[in-house]
Amino acid sequence: MKSTNNYPAASRNAAMSGLSLILLLCAAMLLSGCKSYGPIGAPDFDPTYSRTLEKNEQLLFSSWTELVDGTFMEGELEAYPSYEGVLLLTDKRMLFAVWNKKQQRYEPALWTGYPNIVQLKMHNNNLLQYIAVVADDGSKFSFMLGKQSVDPAYAIVMEHF
Repeated sequence: MKSTNNYPAASRNAAMSGLSLILLLCAAMLLSGCKSYGPIGAPDFDPTYSRTLEKNEQLLFSSWTELVDGTFMEGELEAYPSYEGVLLLTDKRMLFAVWNKKQQRYEPALWTGYPNIVQLKMHNNNLLQYIAVVADDGSKFSFMLGKQSVDPAYAIVMEHF
């Protein structure tokens, strides 16, 4: 019997797993649209995140993000937990902070110093924008960013990596 598909099975499977990952991430971002990232526009909002950073750190970049924990964006078909918050890049480390409504401030939830990063990659196209990281302890995480934020954030991390 002659096949009507001109692509080898491995290529077809790789394309399907990539498509599945994109669909999963798009669904997660759409479903998370109703949650709050913190006091945007509130009179006491601190755009320098001074209460979140250490005294000897300089903030270089901040952006609202969705952290996908446990993946380096390698086309996995599994669902990974995701969290909404702020990606902060300082002169010493990258950190993910979440809004603590009770304390009325951002608190660091995950961070790694630039020397602790062993793998790093960026993806920026019309469908998907992220920076993915593997730390020296084996942890993997990806920051889903907006199209305008990915390139400058990646440049800062690469400068310190």
